[in-house]
Amino acid sequence: MKILRTIINIILISIIAICAYKIYDKSAEYKKADKSYEQIRLEKENENNNNLFNKYEDYRGWIKVDNTNIDYPIVQGKDNSFYLDKDINKNYVSSGSIFMNYLNHGFNDENTVLFGHHMRNKTMFAQLKKYKEKEFFYGDNDIVIEVENDKVLKYKVFSAYVTDSKDNYIKTNFDDKDQYKEFLEDIKNKSQYKSDIDVNENDKIITLSTCSYEFNDARMVVHGKLLK
Repeated sequence: MKILRTIINIILISIIAICAYKIYDKSAEYKKADKSYEQIRLEKENENNNNLFNKYEDYRGWIKVDNTNIDYPIVQGKDNSFYLDKDINKNYVSSGSIFMNYLNHGFNDENTVLFGHHMRNKTMFAQLKKYKEKEFFYGDNDIVIEVENDKVLKYKVFSAYVTDSKDNYIKTNFDDKDQYKEFLEDIKNKSQYKSDIDVNENDKIITLSTCSYEFNDARMVVHGKLLK
């Protein structure tokens, strides 16, 4: 009996040690990502946004979302996998980057799509979930993108919803105006809350996408209209 108790104690201690290591390892990963993004924010502040385009070949702009902690560089890879686990310096970080759909041509397409992880420490695109709150959806929540030559793009959010990964909300270009109009009607109808913002086939939009946890392969999606 004493031997059995000893074996059980060893197993329990081993489990505790493994759990402690995993917590430490995850905490270290979060700190590494935070340090990386704090450094690039300082670079932007000290060197200005335009210099980042010269310094980083995949840099496409800077995103901020009002009344959230979303404040990150935007990059674009050769596919939609490269920046899932890399920062702007192409170094490994578990949080990855905010990255543009590789099919997009800057912010010139009808639908510009940005992806980001929903991190457990509420970084990257985790706070997109705030759009599920009625007060926030109808409040101050503009999406602001800084691009080259000190130009600022501002988007008004008109749709936010949870969907699955197979939903084709990431389509960037359309064969004709009618197809685009149909797409816009579809994403407006999916919204958890209805917006009075008019969006038509002559507008450009932005789409923000992150994982959600309502069901397997759920996605939180937010759409905004570019203001003229």
